[in-house]
Amino acid sequence: MSHHEIILSAPRDLADGGAPAILQRSDEDFIEAVLASLRDAKGRVALRHSLARAAAVAVGTDSRPRSRRSGGRELFDKLRAASRQLGLAGGRVADEPAVPNAQERVEAVRRAAEGVQVLKLFQPIQRQFNLAVMEARCDTPGEPRIDPTRVDSAGMVIRRLVRDAGGREVKQGWMRAGESLKGWAHIATAADGASSGNRHDPEALRRLARPTTGQAVLDREVSALLAAQDDALLNESVVPMFLAPPDVCQAAAATLFYGLIPTTSSEKAEAGAPAFDEAAFGPTSDDFKAHLVGPLAGLADVFPRPGRALTPDLAAIAGNPADPDRSAMKRLLLLLRQLAVEFDAFADGAEGDALMTVLNGIALPLADAAGKPVEGSRPAGDFLAAASRILLNAESLSPAPSIPAGWPALDATTRESLARALSACLHLRFDAVAGVAGRFDDQDARYVLRAFVRLKPEGNCPARTVWGDYSPAFVIAPWYEGSGAPPVQVPLPDPGDREMLKKLKPNVAFTVPASMQNLLSGDPLDLMDGKKPADSGLKLGWICSFNIPIITICAFIVLNIFLSLFDLFFRWMMFIKICIPFPKKSGGDS
Repeated sequence: MSHHEIILSAPRDLADGGAPAILQRSDEDFIEAVLASLRDAKGRVALRHSLARAAAVAVGTDSRPRSRRSGGRELFDKLRAASRQLGLAGGRVADEPAVPNAQERVEAVRRAAEGVQVLKLFQPIQRQFNLAVMEARCDTPGEPRIDPTRVDSAGMVIRRLVRDAGGREVKQGWMRAGESLKGWAHIATAADGASSGNRHDPEALRRLARPTTGQAVLDREVSALLAAQDDALLNESVVPMFLAPPDVCQAAAATLFYGLIPTTSSEKAEAGAPAFDEAAFGPTSDDFKAHLVGPLAGLADVFPRPGRALTPDLAAIAGNPADPDRSAMKRLLLLLRQLAVEFDAFADGAEGDALMTVLNGIALPLADAAGKPVEGSRPAGDFLAAASRILLNAESLSPAPSIPAGWPALDATTRESLARALSACLHLRFDAVAGVAGRFDDQDARYVLRAFVRLKPEGNCPARTVWGDYSPAFVIAPWYEGSGAPPVQVPLPDPGDREMLKKLKPNVAFTVPASMQNLLSGDPLDLMDGKKPADSGLKLGWICSFNIPIITICAFIVLNIFLSLFDLFFRWMMFIKICIPFPKKSGGDS
């Protein structure tokens, strides 16, 4: 006894090909609606309008491998063709061929010129849901449905398309090793092209399970050899696919499976932080050098108020157009911000200490109270660390350091050492703020899905996993992109209706610290002028209650004001704001 082949494909009358049909739905009970439509050919034809739409991607490719049948299947192929012509099992209902008009032909040419088409799937936050639907049938004359009792389980895997160093497109699977989440890992070529057998099942234990030879020593050697492979213990993430209810399968005369395609995930790979691009933004790259402010790039510069004691109030020079040192102060503040914020130069750590060592090797010339150069110098690192606390954090130091005359031009060796130290600090900063890459975080990534069915053992035939074809490549739309779903309506109360306002009782409360309450209780005009109100001396916290709809009205008014202001630059009002009138409902008997 031997297994006959199994065909996995999109449901007949819905789509062609050996990959599941990908449906896009926005209704809340979309699963029930799809299952109801799958019951008959007319409903499946109607579901074609729900198929996911294509989106033009310049470098997209259609990665579907085509199934290859053996040369001895000519008779079966002829029987299949005859059954389709007669409308028997294995055939499909065809629509009347649509004749494209001139506009549709022009649009098709335009899309072809832009690039190969891929599908675009949306996220649940966009109120769009994506469902994969497939059919399993026997590869025998008439292609009858497979007996559902033979199926152990079904599922699909989502794989990411990337290019290797040679420019070839390869696939990656979302992998887990035991309790450790490894993230995206390469799919071997043999597993990528497999169509049947347990050798390439997504689950490691199923891949390692082999029929025994009857020789215990040989079985152990085979198991050890298989387990020694690099990907032997990796489990690929599987999205479950469910068997359609018996009445649906019976009415459709087909064994149907469905599964929800995930387009968002909270999973994050261990040690999966995005890599810092050393070649594009390393210490020797042109972009890195151009990004540095003048002194860090090795250029000479002057400081504001040379010889004066450095105090927090001097930062105001940068905002005074009449001050001759305004430009110099702005450059000094920019230098301090780049060191403190971007490079975290003054924090404790090996990288920060190494940078301070290089900076302290730069001697800043001193100036007297009149701003004239005098003998002596000060290490740049010590001065910049103190200046950061004074000018950026508004701290007063005693004794206050005097401001050097300026920054000297750096020689090539010092510039190179400083660039390497800055780059090392930037690496550390990048690792701290870049976070860990999530499963679908890359907005430019393309994916494919592939479905499979696990069959139970029959007689002497072992259990096996049968794979379908790859789906067309697809991208996942970013969360902020419109999906075509109707907007959510938020009714606002009428602020002019006094009786309505009386009913809007506070339903949210904020616990306000004393310092903030003191700030808010000051004169708004003083706040606009940047004047901080005097401390009242009271250290009382406050609980302030508001009504959420009123907060929404205030936010709506402020939003419209700023939309109008920014429209002067972006010209976006015609795209992002659409207001249409509607008649107000009146009372009466109707």
